[in-house]
Amino acid sequence: MPKAKKLPSGSYRCQVFAGYEMVDGKKKRKYESFTAPTKREAEAAAARWAATKKPRPDNLSVLESVKKYISAREPVLSPSTVRGYNACLDRFEMIADKSIRKLTDADVQIWVSDLSTRLSPKTVKNTYGLFTAAVQFVSPDTSFNVHLPSKLKKDYYLPSDHDIKKLLDYANGPLWIAIMLARYYSLREGEICALRSDDLQGNVLTVRRAMIHTKDNEWILVGRPKTDDSYRYLIVSDPLLSVLKQIDGYFIDCNPNALANRFRRALAACKIKPFNFHTLRHMFASSAAMMGIPDFYTAKMGGWSQNSTVLKSVYQNVRDEDFRAQMDRMNKSMQHDLQHETPKNKKRAAK
Repeated sequence: MPKAKKLPSGSYRCQVFAGYEMVDGKKKRKYESFTAPTKREAEAAAARWAATKKPRPDNLSVLESVKKYISAREPVLSPSTVRGYNACLDRFEMIADKSIRKLTDADVQIWVSDLSTRLSPKTVKNTYGLFTAAVQFVSPDTSFNVHLPSKLKKDYYLPSDHDIKKLLDYANGPLWIAIMLARYYSLREGEICALRSDDLQGNVLTVRRAMIHTKDNEWILVGRPKTDDSYRYLIVSDPLLSVLKQIDGYFIDCNPNALANRFRRALAACKIKPFNFHTLRHMFASSAAMMGIPDFYTAKMGGWSQNSTVLKSVYQNVRDEDFRAQMDRMNKSMQHDLQHETPKNKKRAAK
């Protein structure tokens, strides 16, 4: 095995014979070069390659690799996903110019740890996920051993039924329709804004389109919802059904951003603790769980995949009032049991 030589920069380079290539009609020797901070590391990298002689990835930087991955996947990704990928390119600044070939576990860990001081664990995980996908795309045999920040359990706030009734009493027109569709039928904002009168046949509402945000910051209609499971049929009843039947065209006259703004203003006017419009979808899943509806049907109504971990871990949260009601049931059961205790057991408990 060739020995590594020290470079003027202080690093070590080890070159391995990789065969011949034709240059200007002449046969010339070709070498693969491995550079590392120490002699041992350079020689070890060269030895690993020499054992298999697999084609090495292009000598791309991290940022070039990520951009190449995004560009290759863009035709099959949703515009919102592409927009999200492009929005996080600045997070790669620390390692942007480093070559994938020369990147070490230490380099990646320092970068991840730096991100963790500024971003949430979920954001760090998503950014690292894009990084690893890009690395696998340009260099399938490259992997890194990195420790990600621990996930924080989010405390989801769910409003009370009293708050929702107060909100519905205040709202009218499109906003009232939107709140009803989200709270009692679990529709997403983009799905609500894409609904038209021809989606309603009798009392059956078909969710088949969505309004999405493109990478060019424009709202457009697409002929499919967010996922395959999101394409669904819902049975609508009064009072919503009679209102929808009176409309010809789109049920909602705005995009999801404008809908969210109307919703925030309504919350302020009703003096209700602020929460996101999407929280209404959480309330649907939570109510279904409290009613004992099997997850299979809840997922089908809400457009989640079957056995969805997201449905269980994120959406099926318990409201304080429901939690107290269940605790009351447990306490009443306990009191019932104690009423039938024998005098001997009561005496023992008093000691």
